[in-house]
Amino acid sequence: MNSDSRRFSIFPVHPFLVATALLCGTALPVLHGQAAPPIQLDEMVVSAQRSAHPIQQTPSSITLVALDELFQAGTTRMTEALAGQPGTTVVNTGATGSQSSVFLRGASSHQTLFLVDGIRMNDRSAAYPNVLGSSDLVGLDRLEVLRGPQGTLYGSSAMGGVIALQTVRGVDGTTGRIQAEYGSFQTFSASAAVAGGVDSLGYSFSAARMQTDNDRPQNSFESWTYSGRFEGQVTQSLLIGATLRGLTSTYEEPGATTFPFPGTADLENNLITVYGEFGLSETFTSRLTGGYYLKDYTFTSDFGASPSENSRQVVDWQNTIEAASGLEIIAGLNYEKSRFEPAGRVTRDDDFALYLSALYRPVDAVTLTAGIRHDDFESVGGATTWRTGISWMATSTTHFRGTVGTGFSAPGSEDRYGVPAWGQLANPEIQPETSTGWDAGIDQEFPVVKTTLSATVFANRYHDLFEYQIVDWNTYEGMVVNRARASTEGVEFAVVSQPHPLVSTRLSYTWLDAVNDTDGTRLIRRPRHTLDASVQLADADRWSVGLGLRAVADRTDQVGVDPDDFVVLRAFGRFRIREQFVLTARVENLLNDDYEEVAGYPALPFGAFGGVEWTF
Repeated sequence: MNSDSRRFSIFPVHPFLVATALLCGTALPVLHGQAAPPIQLDEMVVSAQRSAHPIQQTPSSITLVALDELFQAGTTRMTEALAGQPGTTVVNTGATGSQSSVFLRGASSHQTLFLVDGIRMNDRSAAYPNVLGSSDLVGLDRLEVLRGPQGTLYGSSAMGGVIALQTVRGVDGTTGRIQAEYGSFQTFSASAAVAGGVDSLGYSFSAARMQTDNDRPQNSFESWTYSGRFEGQVTQSLLIGATLRGLTSTYEEPGATTFPFPGTADLENNLITVYGEFGLSETFTSRLTGGYYLKDYTFTSDFGASPSENSRQVVDWQNTIEAASGLEIIAGLNYEKSRFEPAGRVTRDDDFALYLSALYRPVDAVTLTAGIRHDDFESVGGATTWRTGISWMATSTTHFRGTVGTGFSAPGSEDRYGVPAWGQLANPEIQPETSTGWDAGIDQEFPVVKTTLSATVFANRYHDLFEYQIVDWNTYEGMVVNRARASTEGVEFAVVSQPHPLVSTRLSYTWLDAVNDTDGTRLIRRPRHTLDASVQLADADRWSVGLGLRAVADRTDQVGVDPDDFVVLRAFGRFRIREQFVLTARVENLLNDDYEEVAGYPALPFGAFGGVEWTF
């Protein structure tokens, strides 16, 4: 049935979700939470409008992930941080270091954009699953999850939304953290991070090492990640800076238990940005950002090596104008020059885009937004996207919001020009995927009981989706074509509460229906029910202990395969032994549940880990 004719109703709730809610009580909890007051509506977010605005003036559904709380709960992997957010399904193809994909509101993995220090990291050719599976949170000071089609602000690959990361900025004085941990599966990790400032110069550096044998034979993983940032206020009106984020990793891939295909995946991933921001006047700011991205990936098996390299050069020029009282206009252009070399076949593409966005506040309680963007790809031509939204602060504790907009995903240059070594034929007629989506939600604070509740309903329709079509069954040669249509709809729900000074709870629940409208089947790896929760006890800054839960139910994978539901528990604790020294402990998969996020790829069993942390 097409999504046009479907309506939202009281959706079915799986029994384990009811049980979890009853166990958690009225102050329902979210995975990886940490003792902290409920989220306040005056938090500043950046990605929703390309400029900083309080959440209560933001029409979009957006989460500013509390990184410090994640570290306190022993969460250092990017996949774990994202899995606890509403509407964000993270699927890992195996253990630590494996390929990981995000299905944001049910969008395909290549339809979610990772924005790193203002630069688009991924596109159809430069996929992120190996990068995400290898990434940690060291060296970040901001992680935002922006849901809904965002083509107007960020162009291709933002159909499901945007995950925006920002490298730590320098601070007055010097602060730092050194951490080390050891545990099950011969797992060892260590990291060091420092940030500081001298006069008008700010800086930060970080480095992290991770290695583990995981649980299966020939399944080890090791990585180095690093980051840095320099930023200087040259004059009162001129700011200049540069960032570096990178990782190098090696992952032994054993393949699925049903179809073993051992090999080794080697990855190098680096992004360098330079930027300057000039205040032409009190009401006019111009920012020029340049970026260079390089990803080098090689999979080696008994059949030989399969290398691929992607590079991208990016220039983004953004101008922010306070045109009148309550009116902000953002106008700019973006140019990207990309090169993709899979298996010795070089393909190239250029994209030039113009974007215009406006935010208008007719009264203090109401914010209106609207925007339009046009991208022109050398390979496939143009794509135009638009978006509009409204935010209403009905009272000091009640925030209503809603948006409607469009997105698109451009085909990779290999989709158009083909890769002979892969048996992929050229398709000069291929066009971008397109989507239209809307959402409406409420954020409600209850100050007396220190609780914040958020609820959002959403729907998206997708057209001209990419599918691989075999054209020669003797050689299995084929091409990527535009064929499928799909629709997704759902509800996102989150509660943050501090019912007692020593107790903090969080909960995130998503109900999702994702359907291939071409044949009526469900889209794989999009569970109908996803729940993440935690409860934590903490005595000021001396000690804290907590329990987290992740539950997934009603999903489908390959044809004829419906994986079992699962509920996974984790426990974590911190104990301060001196002012600057903390002992940490965590237990993952506390009940030793046997489950698979992807059919044929077992998740890790019970694991215990302990560490030490020094801050200065």
